[in-house]
Amino acid sequence: MKCTKCGTDNAKGKSVCKKCGAFLYSANPNNRVPMTREEKSKRRKAVIKGSALGCFWSALIIIGMFIVLGIISYLLVRFVIPDDYFTDITETSITESMSESASSTT
Repeated sequence: MKCTKCGTDNAKGKSVCKKCGAFLYSANPNNRVPMTREEKSKRRKAVIKGSALGCFWSALIIIGMFIVLGIISYLLVRFVIPDDYFTDITETSITESMSESASSTT
């Protein structure tokens, strides 16, 4: 394809002139080469494959984040937060529920 700006011959399928850098295709479709049926099929398959791979990697990243958050939560509960914290919470909730049930029966 010839460049409309400098007249340089460029290889078929290129979109930028190798000499001056001008765009070889304009907004009007007069100088565009239509894609063949095989080229359209290849392009469609490539787009589908690319989007499927993107979804796959996104899902793997999300699953990995959940695993890391689960490990961090486990380590916090196991080693950082004292055991007395959980016993205090359970004892408090048990005594509150007992006092509520006793007050409602009387």
